[in-house]
Amino acid sequence: MFPLDDLARVAEDLRKLSVDATYTILYGLHRAVEGLEIGEDFFPLWELSLPENQAALEKFDFAAIKARRAPDWSVEPRKYARGTGV
Repeated sequence: MFPLDDLARVAEDLRKLSVDATYTILYGLHRAVEGLEIGEDFFPLWELSLPENQAALEKFDFAAIKARRAPDWSVEPRKYARGTGV
C-alpha cells in the first residue's frame, strides 16, 4: 500500500509498475482537488482515502474504485458537489 500523503510519489511509484499515473490538481468552483490521473480517469484524494476503496487501492484496481461511484459522482467531495459547502 502506498501512503497517500505524497501523491506525486505515489504516481511515480505506480509508473515504475507500468501504471499510467500522474499527480494532478484540478481547480473547481469551490476548491482545488488533488488526486491521481490513471489513464484518462481522475481519482481525487478524498475518494482514494475512503475505507471502502482501500482493498481495491492495494490491488491497484482503479476500475473497481470507479465502479463504486454513484451516478451523481463529482470530483469535488459531496459537501461541495451538492452546493452545501462554503
